[in-house]
Amino acid sequence: MSKWTLTVLLVAIVLLSGCGAPAQPAAAPPEAAEPFMLALPRIVVKVDPAGNLSVLGISPALFGLDIRFPQPLLDTLILANVQHLEIRTLSRGLVIFANGKPLPHLGWDDEALSQAVDLAQAVMGQDLAIAKKLLPLVRRLGLDIVVQLPKQSGAPDIPLIGLEEGARVAPQPSEGPATAVVKLDAKVTEQGTPAIFDVTAEDLAPFGVALPQLLEPDVIKRLQALNIQYLHVRSQPGGLFIYANDKPLPHLVWDSRFLMNAAELVKQFMPDSPYSVLANEIAPGLDRADIDVLILLPTAPGARAVPPPKR
Repeated sequence: MSKWTLTVLLVAIVLLSGCGAPAQPAAAPPEAAEPFMLALPRIVVKVDPAGNLSVLGISPALFGLDIRFPQPLLDTLILANVQHLEIRTLSRGLVIFANGKPLPHLGWDDEALSQAVDLAQAVMGQDLAIAKKLLPLVRRLGLDIVVQLPKQSGAPDIPLIGLEEGARVAPQPSEGPATAVVKLDAKVTEQGTPAIFDVTAEDLAPFGVALPQLLEPDVIKRLQALNIQYLHVRSQPGGLFIYANDKPLPHLVWDSRFLMNAAELVKQFMPDSPYSVLANEIAPGLDRADIDVLILLPTAPGARAVPPPKR
């Protein structure tokens, strides 16, 4: 029996073992699409101090698979008293928890996922047509995977959150004046280098300043073929949104609670680092920052003009 067959068998054992109630079903497929939805019970992957994995007491080693949790990362997580990490797929995004606390995470819809594939295809120069067909199915998956780590000696147990509680996690934007205002227009030149206030890499070269090349010429040509004329990064209540032309891409979901949980995690990892202090200073008000960054891309000759975003 091959390793692939054994792997499939291992997965089947896990899924059919009755791990509890299934994760909340994700988005229903569009009416025109064939029905597809998959909601599975919570899967708990336990990690021992040596990095060995097991699910329901079954180790991959039993099937000849050498899969281990990276030891340096494991030691760091144990030192920071991170007892479990959890990833949940919901129709609206990929939610991440550390010790049961939600962190900033990805948000999406079908349009954003489709646009992300188009952009990735242009940047990578590879045919991702299959990915474009399959990726929307992610919104129809109800998956909840927990990686349970060894806890520090003497540390109290941190319980897992309930499935329903995890499914209800949503940003709660705080109110008040903007904590910071970031408004910037920039562009990428035909050579793929950045330019701000029409100051280019060529202008700065005599002063010994070298700007990095952001995009290769081939990438620029592929973006021009899609007529993608700008990228727009805009903060809105509940997240940091990104657009290619006027079409949304997957965005960063946040609020002050998610950001503070992330800052607390940074402090646990690096208690004496100045970055930890900086994160705790910035996090409380970052969700109220007024961020508006427009990056103009080279346009192909004769291309249809794309209206600029409303700002």
